[in-house]
Amino acid sequence: MLDRSLLLARHGYLFTAALNDAERRALQEDGALTIPLLGRSTLVVSGEAGVSFFYDESKLERRGAVPPPIGLSLFGPGAVHTLDDAAHRHRKALFRHALSQEALDRLLAIAERRWEHELGRWDSSGGGEVYATSIDVFGTSIIEWAGITEQEDRMREHARWLAEIVDGFGAVGPAYLRATRARRRSDRWAQGLIKRARAGGAPAGSWLEAVAGFNDADGGPLDERTAAVELVNVLRPTVAVAWLASFAAIALVENPKWRARVRDDAAAAEAFAHEVRRYYPFVPLLAARARRDLEFAGHRVRRGHRVLLDVWGTNHGADWSDPWSFDPSRFLGVDPCQVTSFVPQGGGDPEQGHRCPGEGVSNGLLALTVRLLARYDDLDLPPQDRHFSLRRMPTRPVSGTRVHLDAATESGGAAAGG
Repeated sequence: MLDRSLLLARHGYLFTAALNDAERRALQEDGALTIPLLGRSTLVVSGEAGVSFFYDESKLERRGAVPPPIGLSLFGPGAVHTLDDAAHRHRKALFRHALSQEALDRLLAIAERRWEHELGRWDSSGGGEVYATSIDVFGTSIIEWAGITEQEDRMREHARWLAEIVDGFGAVGPAYLRATRARRRSDRWAQGLIKRARAGGAPAGSWLEAVAGFNDADGGPLDERTAAVELVNVLRPTVAVAWLASFAAIALVENPKWRARVRDDAAAAEAFAHEVRRYYPFVPLLAARARRDLEFAGHRVRRGHRVLLDVWGTNHGADWSDPWSFDPSRFLGVDPCQVTSFVPQGGGDPEQGHRCPGEGVSNGLLALTVRLLARYDDLDLPPQDRHFSLRRMPTRPVSGTRVHLDAATESGGAAAGG
């Protein structure tokens, strides 16, 4: 059987859809398929059963699962994403504490203030680009939240470095080269911040202070490089929400019946944001490795061999009612962490497992963004290229989603940002 690496490179999110008929049918019916990938036998899993298997830490581990060109540019060396068992649980406690509800509320207050400022500018010009503005708003908000004191122009510059890391991690060519350069720049910046923090230059109780002073599972402080990596591993994913925000604005315009609900009901805004994360492409695949020889759905997996979770396919699979319909009501009154097949940023146990501890940040920033945009009754999309490629990872609308705002029709009467 031919190695399918080229198929993945060519088709991106549509990787499993590009398999032959028999393979697609097997993956849909059994939730598992064995194929050669990157020179080794690889098990691809999908659906509820596949998710449960993928997050069974007695069977699978994360160490060495992500190919180094991707893992080093996106996560950085020694990151929490690469750890397992007690070491992972210990390091993840740092993130869970930093991303508590109280901390999230503080971040959202900062982001709302910054969004209001940008919307004030948009009022004057009649609109703006959601993607580019979100990078600046989310990036400067998380940098301020982290206790990093910089001039505004430097904060925006660093936010754009972080965006370049996200934009190029799964690409081939110039975008990947820009991502690796941005990774080096960001790590040097973060190492300087850690060094100054350890010399007493971090605000008390801040994320910067927490990372700089954290003792790892071995009882000693993180080395300077690893501490810098983990500092960035809260900042970078926050900036990545800009990709989803560009889709969320489209969804808000295309689903006008939800506009008033999102504007007036926080639960509706949260549900809308969850559906954006399920419906639109973000993470294509996740990787793990077998701890030992094992079997799943009739497929044998050798120790050390890779297992891939088909995130895009799982979020649109048969476990969902009408999966290709955009329907935020599916998340009303539902804890999304209890929906096994909901894996936009991973799945499993958010406390002890590998589910992303920043999921609340992503959804909170998305809900805030759509709630603020929903205040405009005449919100619309001027002519632009709204196409997005499912072959590019990560993807977003080509135009960045430009929106038109009519300040005179803002619900509530006052101009945004006033």
